[in-house]
Amino acid sequence: MAKRSAVAADDLQDDFDLDENLIEESYNDKDMTVTENSISETRKRNRTQNSTANTTNEAADGKKKRKKKNSKSISTTASKFVTPQTLEDQAKLWNKYMAKAYPSLGELELGDISLLPTHMYSAKEPTQKSTTYLEDLARTAVTVKGKNKVTYGAPQLLVLCSSALRVLELVKRLRPISQRATLKLFSRHIKIDEHKELLKYTAVDIAVGTPNRVRKLMEEGNLKVNRLKLVVIDCWQDDKMRVIVDMDDTRNDLFGIWRDILLPASKNPDYSFKLRLV
Repeated sequence: MAKRSAVAADDLQDDFDLDENLIEESYNDKDMTVTENSISETRKRNRTQNSTANTTNEAADGKKKRKKKNSKSISTTASKFVTPQTLEDQAKLWNKYMAKAYPSLGELELGDISLLPTHMYSAKEPTQKSTTYLEDLARTAVTVKGKNKVTYGAPQLLVLCSSALRVLELVKRLRPISQRATLKLFSRHIKIDEHKELLKYTAVDIAVGTPNRVRKLMEEGNLKVNRLKLVVIDCWQDDKMRVIVDMDDTRNDLFGIWRDILLPASKNPDYSFKLRLV
Protein backbone atom coordinates (compact mmCIF):
# COMPACT_ATOMS: atom_id res chain seq x y z
CA MET A 1 0.00 0.00 0.00
CA ALA A 2 1.30 3.38 -0.91
CA LYS A 3 2.00 5.71 1.99
CA ARG A 4 0.03 8.93 2.16
CA SER A 5 2.25 11.89 2.35
CA ALA A 6 1.65 14.46 5.01
CA VAL A 7 0.01 17.58 3.78
CA ALA A 8 0.81 20.90 5.27
CA ALA A 9 -1.92 23.37 5.90
CA ASP A 10 -0.40 25.74 3.40
CA ASP A 11 -0.63 23.01 0.79
CA LEU A 12 -4.44 22.76 1.01
CA GLN A 13 -6.22 23.78 -2.06
CA ASP A 14 -7.95 27.13 -2.06
CA ASP A 15 -11.37 25.54 -2.54
CA PHE A 16 -11.03 23.17 0.42
CA ASP A 17 -14.00 23.31 2.84
CA LEU A 18 -14.13 22.20 6.47
CA ASP A 19 -17.17 20.28 7.60
CA GLU A 20 -19.23 23.10 9.12
CA ASN A 21 -21.73 20.67 10.61
CA LEU A 22 -19.08 19.28 12.86
CA ILE A 23 -18.15 22.76 14.01
CA GLU A 24 -21.78 23.69 14.73
CA GLU A 25 -22.45 20.49 16.62
CA SER A 26 -19.38 21.01 18.73
CA TYR A 27 -20.26 24.59 19.61
CA ASN A 28 -23.96 23.82 20.11
CA ASP A 29 -23.19 21.10 22.61
CA LYS A 30 -21.09 23.50 24.64
CA ASP A 31 -23.60 26.32 24.34
CA MET A 32 -26.47 24.13 25.44
CA THR A 33 -24.58 23.02 28.51
CA VAL A 34 -23.65 26.58 29.42
CA THR A 35 -27.13 27.88 28.69
CA GLU A 36 -28.88 25.21 30.75
CA ASN A 37 -26.58 25.87 33.67
CA SER A 38 -27.13 29.63 33.37
CA ILE A 39 -30.91 29.25 33.24
CA SER A 40 -30.88 26.96 36.25
CA GLU A 41 -28.76 29.39 38.25
CA THR A 42 -30.90 32.36 37.15
CA ARG A 43 -34.10 30.59 38.19
CA LYS A 44 -32.64 29.80 41.59
CA ARG A 45 -31.59 33.42 42.06
CA ASN A 46 -35.03 34.69 40.97
CA ARG A 47 -36.81 32.32 43.35
CA THR A 48 -34.62 33.48 46.20
CA GLN A 49 -35.10 37.16 45.33
CA ASN A 50 -38.88 36.77 44.91
CA SER A 51 -39.16 34.95 48.21
CA THR A 52 -37.18 37.68 49.97
CA ALA A 53 -39.21 40.43 48.26
CA ASN A 54 -42.53 38.79 49.16
CA THR A 55 -41.48 38.45 52.78
CA THR A 56 -40.40 42.10 52.87
CA ASN A 57 -43.63 43.28 51.19
CA GLU A 58 -45.81 41.24 53.53
CA ALA A 59 -44.04 42.70 56.54
CA ALA A 60 -44.39 46.22 55.14
CA ASP A 61 -48.09 45.69 54.35
CA GLY A 62 -48.66 44.38 57.85
CA LYS A 63 -47.04 47.48 59.35
CA LYS A 64 -49.11 49.76 57.09
CA LYS A 65 -52.36 48.03 58.04
CA ARG A 66 -51.56 48.19 61.75
CA LYS A 67 -50.53 51.83 61.44
CA LYS A 68 -53.67 52.72 59.46
CA LYS A 69 -55.88 50.90 61.93
CA ASN A 70 -54.24 52.56 64.90
CA SER A 71 -54.36 56.04 63.34
CA LYS A 72 -58.03 55.55 62.47
CA SER A 73 -58.78 54.54 66.03
CA ILE A 74 -56.92 57.55 67.41
CA SER A 75 -58.60 59.91 64.93
CA THR A 76 -62.06 58.58 65.75
CA THR A 77 -61.52 58.98 69.47
CA ALA A 78 -60.00 62.45 69.14
CA SER A 79 -62.70 63.72 66.78
CA LYS A 80 -65.74 62.63 68.75
CA PHE A 81 -68.13 65.59 69.07
CA VAL A 82 -69.97 66.09 72.33
CA THR A 83 -72.86 68.56 72.53
CA PRO A 84 -72.60 70.59 75.74
CA GLN A 85 -75.32 70.08 78.33
CA THR A 86 -75.79 73.66 79.56
CA LEU A 87 -77.21 76.46 77.44
CA GLU A 88 -74.25 78.71 78.29
CA ASP A 89 -71.78 76.12 77.00
CA GLN A 90 -73.84 75.55 73.88
CA ALA A 91 -73.74 79.28 73.14
CA LYS A 92 -69.95 79.32 73.67
CA LEU A 93 -69.48 76.37 71.35
CA TRP A 94 -71.60 78.02 68.65
CA ASN A 95 -69.59 81.24 68.90
CA LYS A 96 -66.31 79.31 68.74
CA TYR A 97 -67.23 77.70 65.43
CA MET A 98 -68.76 80.91 64.10
CA ALA A 99 -65.40 82.63 64.62
CA LYS A 100 -63.84 79.94 62.39
CA ALA A 101 -66.46 80.60 59.73
CA TYR A 102 -65.68 84.35 59.76
CA PRO A 103 -61.89 84.57 60.26
CA SER A 104 -61.75 88.14 58.94
CA LEU A 105 -64.03 89.52 61.67
CA GLY A 106 -62.51 91.11 64.73
CA GLU A 107 -63.47 90.48 68.34
CA LEU A 108 -65.92 93.40 68.47
CA GLU A 109 -67.60 92.38 65.22
CA LEU A 110 -67.96 88.80 66.41
CA GLY A 111 -69.38 90.09 69.68
CA ASP A 112 -72.12 91.89 67.77
CA ILE A 113 -73.35 88.66 66.20
CA SER A 114 -72.68 86.31 69.11
CA LEU A 115 -75.24 83.79 70.27
CA LEU A 116 -76.20 84.53 73.89
CA PRO A 117 -77.67 82.18 76.50
CA THR A 118 -80.87 84.25 76.21
CA HIS A 119 -81.14 83.09 72.60
CA MET A 120 -81.19 79.45 73.70
CA TYR A 121 -84.33 77.33 74.02
CA SER A 122 -84.98 76.70 77.71
CA ALA A 123 -88.17 74.65 77.76
CA LYS A 124 -88.50 71.70 80.10
CA GLU A 125 -85.60 69.45 79.25
CA PRO A 126 -86.34 65.89 78.06
CA THR A 127 -84.06 63.07 79.16
CA GLN A 128 -80.75 63.55 77.30
CA LYS A 129 -79.97 59.84 77.01
CA SER A 130 -83.39 58.97 75.61
CA THR A 131 -83.42 57.58 72.07
CA THR A 132 -86.43 59.83 71.40
CA TYR A 133 -84.79 62.99 72.75
CA LEU A 134 -85.28 64.98 69.54
CA GLU A 135 -88.93 63.95 69.25
CA ASP A 136 -89.58 64.80 72.90
CA LEU A 137 -87.92 68.20 72.47
CA ALA A 138 -89.94 68.85 69.32
CA ARG A 139 -93.21 68.17 71.13
CA THR A 140 -92.43 70.97 73.60
CA ALA A 141 -92.34 73.44 70.71
CA VAL A 142 -95.09 72.27 68.38
CA THR A 143 -98.64 73.23 69.30
CA VAL A 144 -101.07 70.96 67.52
CA LYS A 145 -104.31 72.45 68.84
CA GLY A 146 -105.79 75.72 70.03
CA LYS A 147 -103.58 78.60 68.85
CA ASN A 148 -102.09 76.55 66.03
CA LYS A 149 -103.37 78.88 63.33
CA VAL A 150 -102.85 77.88 59.72
CA THR A 151 -100.06 79.90 58.12
CA TYR A 152 -98.55 78.78 54.85
CA GLY A 153 -94.79 78.34 54.74
CA ALA A 154 -94.33 79.15 58.44
CA PRO A 155 -93.18 76.21 60.60
CA GLN A 156 -93.07 76.14 64.38
CA LEU A 157 -90.01 73.89 64.39
CA LEU A 158 -87.04 74.17 62.04
CA VAL A 159 -84.29 71.54 62.09
CA LEU A 160 -81.01 72.21 60.27
CA CYS A 161 -79.04 69.11 59.16
CA SER A 162 -75.72 68.48 57.44
CA SER A 163 -76.98 66.33 54.55
CA ALA A 164 -80.01 65.29 52.53
CA LEU A 165 -79.84 61.74 53.90
CA ARG A 166 -79.91 63.03 57.45
CA VAL A 167 -82.90 65.23 56.56
CA LEU A 168 -84.82 62.19 55.31
CA GLU A 169 -84.01 60.27 58.49
CA LEU A 170 -85.25 63.04 60.79
CA VAL A 171 -88.36 63.74 58.72
CA LYS A 172 -89.35 60.12 59.22
CA ARG A 173 -88.87 60.46 62.99
CA LEU A 174 -90.66 63.79 63.35
CA ARG A 175 -93.60 63.18 61.00
CA PRO A 176 -95.88 61.59 63.67
CA ILE A 177 -95.75 64.74 65.82
CA SER A 178 -98.05 66.78 63.59
CA GLN A 179 -100.88 65.90 61.22
CA ARG A 180 -99.63 68.58 58.87
CA ALA A 181 -96.88 68.02 56.34
CA THR A 182 -93.32 67.71 57.60
CA LEU A 183 -91.27 69.38 54.90
CA LYS A 184 -87.87 68.21 53.69
CA LEU A 185 -85.85 71.09 52.30
CA PHE A 186 -82.66 70.21 50.42
CA SER A 187 -81.33 70.74 46.92
CA ARG A 188 -80.70 67.14 45.85
CA HIS A 189 -83.17 66.23 43.08
CA ILE A 190 -85.54 69.04 44.14
CA LYS A 191 -85.52 72.41 42.38
CA ILE A 192 -85.93 75.49 44.53
CA ASP A 193 -88.99 76.58 42.53
CA GLU A 194 -90.75 73.40 43.63
CA HIS A 195 -90.08 74.29 47.26
CA LYS A 196 -91.30 77.85 46.71
CA GLU A 197 -94.56 76.58 45.26
CA LEU A 198 -94.94 74.05 48.06
CA LEU A 199 -94.41 76.65 50.80
CA LYS A 200 -96.85 79.04 49.16
CA TYR A 201 -99.81 76.67 49.60
CA THR A 202 -98.78 74.34 52.43
CA ALA A 203 -99.60 74.67 56.12
CA VAL A 204 -96.59 73.31 57.96
CA ASP A 205 -95.56 72.80 61.58
CA ILE A 206 -92.18 71.13 61.06
CA ALA A 207 -89.51 71.74 58.42
CA VAL A 208 -86.20 69.90 58.18
CA GLY A 209 -83.52 71.01 55.76
CA THR A 210 -79.91 71.71 54.85
CA PRO A 211 -78.50 75.20 55.52
CA ASN A 212 -78.00 76.15 51.87
CA ARG A 213 -81.58 75.48 50.75
CA VAL A 214 -83.13 76.87 53.95
CA ARG A 215 -81.10 80.07 53.67
CA LYS A 216 -82.20 80.71 50.09
CA LEU A 217 -85.86 80.11 50.91
CA MET A 218 -85.65 82.42 53.94
CA GLU A 219 -83.85 85.17 52.04
CA GLU A 220 -86.54 85.18 49.35
CA GLY A 221 -89.36 85.17 51.90
CA ASN A 222 -90.75 81.74 51.04
CA LEU A 223 -89.86 80.18 54.40
CA LYS A 224 -91.21 82.44 57.14
CA VAL A 225 -90.14 82.83 60.77
CA ASN A 226 -93.25 84.48 62.24
CA ARG A 227 -94.51 81.22 63.84
CA LEU A 228 -91.09 79.81 64.63
CA LYS A 229 -90.54 78.63 68.21
CA LEU A 230 -87.53 76.37 68.03
CA VAL A 231 -84.54 76.07 65.70
CA VAL A 232 -82.64 72.82 66.25
CA ILE A 233 -79.03 72.57 65.10
CA ASP A 234 -78.54 68.85 64.49
CA CYS A 235 -74.97 68.05 65.59
CA TRP A 236 -75.01 64.48 64.32
CA GLN A 237 -71.64 63.16 63.11
CA ASP A 238 -71.34 61.41 59.77
CA ASP A 239 -69.07 58.44 59.02
CA LYS A 240 -66.15 60.85 58.55
CA MET A 241 -66.75 62.33 62.01
CA ARG A 242 -67.89 65.66 60.55
CA VAL A 243 -70.46 67.95 62.20
CA ILE A 244 -72.66 70.64 60.66
CA VAL A 245 -70.94 73.49 62.56
CA ASP A 246 -67.51 72.65 61.13
CA MET A 247 -68.16 71.33 57.62
CA ASP A 248 -67.03 73.38 54.63
CA ASP A 249 -70.27 72.49 52.82
CA THR A 250 -72.56 73.76 55.56
CA ARG A 251 -71.01 76.18 58.04
CA ASN A 252 -71.05 79.36 55.92
CA ASP A 253 -74.76 79.01 55.19
CA LEU A 254 -75.49 77.83 58.73
CA PHE A 255 -73.92 80.86 60.40
CA GLY A 256 -75.23 83.08 57.61
CA ILE A 257 -78.78 82.06 58.58
CA TRP A 258 -78.07 83.18 62.13
CA ARG A 259 -76.21 86.41 61.33
CA ASP A 260 -78.35 87.68 58.45
CA ILE A 261 -81.82 86.30 59.21
CA LEU A 262 -82.46 84.87 62.67
CA LEU A 263 -80.45 87.36 64.73
CA PRO A 264 -82.16 90.44 63.22
CA ALA A 265 -85.55 88.70 63.53
CA SER A 266 -84.88 87.87 67.20
CA LYS A 267 -84.93 91.60 67.97
CA ASN A 268 -88.53 91.81 66.79
CA PRO A 269 -90.80 91.54 69.88
CA ASP A 270 -93.40 89.70 67.80
CA TYR A 271 -91.04 86.77 67.29
CA SER A 272 -90.18 84.36 70.08
CA PHE A 273 -88.03 81.59 68.60
CA LYS A 274 -84.96 80.12 70.31
CA LEU A 275 -82.06 77.85 69.31
CA ARG A 276 -80.88 74.52 70.61
CA LEU A 277 -77.91 72.31 69.70
CA VAL A 278 -78.83 68.63 69.72
